[in-house]
Amino acid sequence: ISCSLVGSEMCIRDRYRAFTLIETMITLAICCGMLLIGSLQLQKYQHRLIFDNTVREVNAALDQASRISTIKGHAVTVIFSEDQHYIKLIGGSHEKQVNIDKNIDIKGLNKFVFTKTGRSVPGTITFSGYGMKKAEKYQMLWGRMAK
Repeated sequence: ISCSLVGSEMCIRDRYRAFTLIETMITLAICCGMLLIGSLQLQKYQHRLIFDNTVREVNAALDQASRISTIKGHAVTVIFSEDQHYIKLIGGSHEKQVNIDKNIDIKGLNKFVFTKTGRSVPGTITFSGYGMKKAEKYQMLWGRMAK
């Protein structure tokens, strides 16, 4: 059949095949769903990184406070401010502040003291936030955390 017999619309349609509107909408919906799932997983991964890094930062601050007390012979006090979310190490002439993410709560770290020899009373620090929770037992002996 020639294009002149059927009409020009049919001829143009046969010559230029394309997706229909429904096929395009379905494809777009699938792509949007995949992007949504990916972005949610990325956000979960970012929260996990922030949480793990906060735990490492607090452990490093405690380790540093213990070593300072051992090396310099000064008692070091660790103060955690729940309102302003920071840890402050104070001892002798040394003072250091470590900022903590506002979405992470820390229990068991209020007015913690290292003696002049780097020792501390055994205890447990509990971290919680972003739907995660972790408890770390600690006891510092001679500037090192006893495992």
